[in-house]
Amino acid sequence: MDLVYSIFRKQAWKTQFQNEQMEEDMCFKCLAKISANNIVAWVTTFDLDDHVNINWGSHVYIADLNVPWKYHKITSNNCTVTTLEWDMYGYSLLIGDKNGAVSIWTCSTDHNLTNWVQVGSKDFRGEPIIAGTFFHLGKKLMLVNEKADNINYFEKFNYVRFTPSLRTWGGTGLPGCLVVSATGMIAALLTNDSGEPMISATNSLAVARYRISVVDISYRQNGNFLIVTSDGRPRSPIHCYEVSIKLVNEKSCTIVSQWLPSFFLTFNETVDRVISHVKFLLREGSESLVIGSNSSNGCIIETWELVKKTNPINKVFKKVITEDHPTVCWIKKSSFTVGAQLTALATPKMSISYNQSSCSQYVVAAFSNHQVCCLSRELTQQCLFELSSYCEDNIGKIGLQHSSNIQFSDLDISYLGNVFVVCDNMGNLYLFQLLSVAELNGPLTVAYATLQLEYCLVTGLDWWDLAISLRPNMLEAVCNRFSENFQKQSQVLQQKEYTTYLSIRSFLYKMMPGAQGKRSDLMHLMTLHSICNAFKNVLRVSDMMVDRDPAENISNALKEPIVDIDKILPSLGGKDFTVEPSTLQSLHQLIQWVAQLALNVVSRIPEPRDNVGYNLLNDLYAINSIRELLLMIRIWGLLRPNCLPVFIKNIDNLDVLSVTFRLLSRFVQLGGEHDEMLFDECYTLQSQVNITPLSSVAAGIHEVASPALYYQHLPLKLVFGQEPDCLRYNTSSIDTITNGKQQSDYMKDYDVIRNVYIGKCPLTVKQCNRCEGKMQLVGNSRTAAIRVWENRWARNCRCGGRWRTVKVGGQ
Repeated sequence: MDLVYSIFRKQAWKTQFQNEQMEEDMCFKCLAKISANNIVAWVTTFDLDDHVNINWGSHVYIADLNVPWKYHKITSNNCTVTTLEWDMYGYSLLIGDKNGAVSIWTCSTDHNLTNWVQVGSKDFRGEPIIAGTFFHLGKKLMLVNEKADNINYFEKFNYVRFTPSLRTWGGTGLPGCLVVSATGMIAALLTNDSGEPMISATNSLAVARYRISVVDISYRQNGNFLIVTSDGRPRSPIHCYEVSIKLVNEKSCTIVSQWLPSFFLTFNETVDRVISHVKFLLREGSESLVIGSNSSNGCIIETWELVKKTNPINKVFKKVITEDHPTVCWIKKSSFTVGAQLTALATPKMSISYNQSSCSQYVVAAFSNHQVCCLSRELTQQCLFELSSYCEDNIGKIGLQHSSNIQFSDLDISYLGNVFVVCDNMGNLYLFQLLSVAELNGPLTVAYATLQLEYCLVTGLDWWDLAISLRPNMLEAVCNRFSENFQKQSQVLQQKEYTTYLSIRSFLYKMMPGAQGKRSDLMHLMTLHSICNAFKNVLRVSDMMVDRDPAENISNALKEPIVDIDKILPSLGGKDFTVEPSTLQSLHQLIQWVAQLALNVVSRIPEPRDNVGYNLLNDLYAINSIRELLLMIRIWGLLRPNCLPVFIKNIDNLDVLSVTFRLLSRFVQLGGEHDEMLFDECYTLQSQVNITPLSSVAAGIHEVASPALYYQHLPLKLVFGQEPDCLRYNTSSIDTITNGKQQSDYMKDYDVIRNVYIGKCPLTVKQCNRCEGKMQLVGNSRTAAIRVWENRWARNCRCGGRWRTVKVGGQ
């Protein structure tokens, strides 16, 4: 377990009154939650943009763990926020406060991290909200342990029968959330996109209301919720309930709570003890609890498990009752004692394995002595991190007089379980690397890392936390094994997940020192593959009675040993390639990009190639895709010459498309072998036409997941709102597609999705949190074809990162 970075707010000037106010707010519990997209949301009393400490309250912020200094405030609340939860996909956020107000926030229609809207709210006046969760939608894909070494994804991963929490006609899950108050009230809220008020239903968790201080919620496979509560007193029982929600009609629902077996904790101490934390060992289908309690002597962490137990039958009744009647009860499994107060406790969100007992489930705990400890399922200490000395070194950054004022208030584990975030009472964040979920007793292996990447591929989870947990000498081995396994999958699965596969593979190359050129080639391949699909989708068969596909006709025509593009056209016919002129004109920027890529590939043919890793020239699929697109562009140019790409030529009568197609065709026929005559023609073309270098990513990127991370002494000390110079790395100087030329200004004013220049001083643009690629905030989508292309990248960038709105020269 290693501390990767800590990030603090800028030092603020404080008056004596504000110092007193700060000391009073030390009891405030900051919250932190990580989404499935590795976006952290946290609550703090300090406004990160207020450097004089005037705006006091509960401020909810979000930030990508890859660039935590680029934060965004979602909302501010005068009342203390007590509940903070993400939905299963990481696109909606549930916020509940001490006065009983519940609100649901989600990204706007453009899926922008800096543009959040409130889709619904409900006010339960006088009901402090202490816990909440979103409804389970019924989709669950898990690993079959016995087939973990199988190559086939369809056999390795299977869907689990998981019923949605709230079902409508046909068994489809409805979105919504469940909240629990400190008085024992439970409420179900149904969200909708129509702007109407939220549908809600309330009930009492028990027969009579009672005080609740700690609570946790998990999902059952039958669609119900399992809720465990405690009033904080050790002499009171730990209550368990099963809550179900039923839809009555379109405007109402009912919520029912049933008792489950409860239990008492047993302590041999005479001092007063308070139950401070109650957690399920897993959020889904778990029947194990982790309970933490504090006293003046320290804390005790215990695990309890729900088991079936057979009670002996009295001999008087054995003649009447012949069968045993097992009962369900809670039994204590293990305990762990520390001589410090327990301040935060977290358990994994999910398990990727069917057999949960075989997976090394674990517990992460933070204590008042600035220690963070990782415990196994049996509560044996696996690793310990001491933060006392680290806090002493950073007092000046947060403006406190003693490090004892800093207390860890909350922590949360990522979905894959490779990292976790700790939040202190000042709103500062600490990111820790954690050992693998299945290998807590040893280092992360190539096999298990590949398995997690494959799970991300088929489920859509973000892989960032796994990538930064890999050692530098593992990156290439994991990338190669992941690629080999993917190439052995069925053609249907490869076509479905090809873009995600390229995103994961390019991300791994980005982490490798000296492999930015391979990453750039993969990004170009991803764009090329997407443009190829977009162009083929606009083709329509002219004669519906003929069973033929224009795209297949092009592929079959390129199999002939013909290098002259004009000699291939008569065999295709023009009717099947007729497209509306407005559509062709709207696709002009994509056509121009394909032509520039083809010229760059031709210019690289004479250069020596590295056979280790990915190289665009070694991929005949990519070269043939370029040839197909050049052939389609040639046909469309005959129909509408205005859609043809524009070249800066030194010879007026040079047919650039024809020459480029001929050289690429000869290269394919030679199988990439050395040919001096072909090399001479490639050099000649470079002198006859101006070849604009292409770059797939921006130059001078600041991010955590970069090769610069391996050259830094951990932990990194970051500040909100300030880009760290230590994490800056340049990609353009080693970009293979740029032929070694510096292109620092090329991507600065370039739309990486629409492939157009956006000007030197655009007012606002969308920027990716991972590759810092830019995109126009509002496009000029004149036709359906270009709208489909833009909507393809509306939610995520090509690299898998999320978009955020930035202003020129600022955040």
